[in-house]
Amino acid sequence: MFKFNFNKDENNFEDVNIEALETIYAQSKEVLLEESVNFEKFKLDKIETKVLKLTNLSIKYICSETLVSALKEIPNVTEDCILKAEHKHSDLIPAIYEGGLKIWECTYDLLDYFIHNRTNFKEKLVLDLGCGSGILGIFTLLNGSKSWFQDYNIEVLQNITVPNVLLNCEETEDSKFFSGDWDSFVTLVEERYPNEKFDYILTSETIYNKNYYAKLHLVFEKLLKKDGVVFLAAKSYYFGVGGGIHLFQDFLDEQKILKYRQCWQCNEGVKREILRLEFL
Repeated sequence: MFKFNFNKDENNFEDVNIEALETIYAQSKEVLLEESVNFEKFKLDKIETKVLKLTNLSIKYICSETLVSALKEIPNVTEDCILKAEHKHSDLIPAIYEGGLKIWECTYDLLDYFIHNRTNFKEKLVLDLGCGSGILGIFTLLNGSKSWFQDYNIEVLQNITVPNVLLNCEETEDSKFFSGDWDSFVTLVEERYPNEKFDYILTSETIYNKNYYAKLHLVFEKLLKKDGVVFLAAKSYYFGVGGGIHLFQDFLDEQKILKYRQCWQCNEGVKREILRLEFL
């Protein structure tokens, strides 16, 4: 059976020339909760799930291998981005599939950090940016926040994120889901929700490609409250695509809009860090 490389330290990126790649970004779309799950296909009481056990709660999430098998049996989804990635045995195909099925290592780092530091999310508006499975947003929902979720691929939101939220959370009416490119995501939010800014933006392993830094920074600059906080977790360096913590710090220094400090690091194995970002 095919498996994404969930347990490997290395990332399995599609072999492309990033500098020569002319990316065609998906336009952002708000994915309505009531329209995003086909319950004839997606019976939550029967689909295989796993459980992430944390100190104060447990989070259920859909087994991605089972999802891939299920998608293969559904007519007219042979060109689905998830199946393309499965066919290429790749965790990521730039501008086509951006890794939404995998719970990347730094997500666990952020969860441990929040639990250890007793971060208060009660009644805060949180954005899980590049959410994938939605584990971070679900964690904050279960700790009293309002959470919005964004991922590049609409297929990930429909088949992974929304069902995971429904598996774990009774109160979902304040949750919102968005697919697409970060640039157009900012435009959509500013047009539809001009008065909404986030207390926290949480993002894990989204700086693997330095060509995306300007768009990521735009989300922080435009959608974070003036006294808000970004928690960004990532590896120090991403082999194959060239991004990493130090390159992103250099980019932040050039912009002179956000300050940052390292609030956690791991030097064993693959080096990983968590940055806390705030406005200057």
